[in-house]
Amino acid sequence: MPMKHLLAFPLMMLFGLLPPAAAQLRNHPNNAFTFGEKITYRIKYSLYFNFNVGEITFEINNKAESIGGKDCFHAVAKGRTYGFYDPVFKVRDQYESYIEMQSILPFLFIRNVSEGDFKFNEYVVFNQQKNMAKSTKRTQKIPPFTQDMLSSIYYARTIDYTRAAYGQEYYIDAFIDDSAYHVGFKFMGRQTISTNAGKFRCIKLQPILIVDRVFKSEDQMNLWVTDDENKIPVRIESGISVGTVKADLVSYEGLKNPVKSKL
Repeated sequence: MPMKHLLAFPLMMLFGLLPPAAAQLRNHPNNAFTFGEKITYRIKYSLYFNFNVGEITFEINNKAESIGGKDCFHAVAKGRTYGFYDPVFKVRDQYESYIEMQSILPFLFIRNVSEGDFKFNEYVVFNQQKNMAKSTKRTQKIPPFTQDMLSSIYYARTIDYTRAAYGQEYYIDAFIDDSAYHVGFKFMGRQTISTNAGKFRCIKLQPILIVDRVFKSEDQMNLWVTDDENKIPVRIESGISVGTVKADLVSYEGLKNPVKSKL
């Protein structure tokens, strides 16, 4: 275990937020992802011209890690700008989620953000049995089955969209910036998307966003995932306050299932 996490576990035990080994959780099926999966995306920013500004990787460690006697996926997402873009706005972000394998619920969320002059570090410990979350600021009640920012992505991949109707909405509770939000996304049909990684039959989803200083309306983001059991994101496209940002699939490895959606 990395040294930076060693202090987190005594703290969790101290506050009684780790569940006992015998505690019961929901049983949520997962045929979408597994250990050793790694997916890489290239980030493009568009204003008047298009710029390849960085990349994001989503990776699940090769083996389970135990928290409170429960086996967890350790998922890590890293985002960085390329060296040539660093003088303009340097980004080095890392998000980690320990996702209990049976329930696909987070037990621990870690966020280390470095964006220009802005630095931010956060730990959130979840007690999913007691519906409590302890962040670096406070301990608070949360709705049942609350996800964190990273585990929400993996949970959404486990949903079966086979019989989804156009415009059908799906909702989850997510813990974002020290508060729980009821957020969702809409099924927007199927499309074929081409990227450097190939051409894929995709399911189109539209997140129902929290409108704030970054997103001006609820429909400013679209997401395309492979129309197969993996449901890996192929493209994410978003309008922000200034310009647009697009993340396109570059490579993938260690998937749980064959990529049957690739043309």
